[in-house]
Amino acid sequence: MTTEPQISPEMLPQPPYKVAFILDGIVQDVLHSDARLAALLLSEPVILDVTDYYAEKEPGFNVVNWTYNETDKTVSLNSFNNPE
Repeated sequence: MTTEPQISPEMLPQPPYKVAFILDGIVQDVLHSDARLAALLLSEPVILDVTDYYAEKEPGFNVVNWTYNETDKTVSLNSFNNPE
């Protein structure tokens, strides 16, 4: 039986950007990311748990480019991303 060589995380190349998550003045975690995700996270986005939107959906379902409603804190499909 052939086994795959074990690669430790320290041996893998790390993405170039490091983004720290700080709560109550203490660094809680650091995310190693690419430039696009780092820029997105550092632009002070609204962060919303969309777990329920994905529950029991078909593979390929995605809410990217949906519209965010700040009043009720929901996202919805709109004419921009769902032309008739």
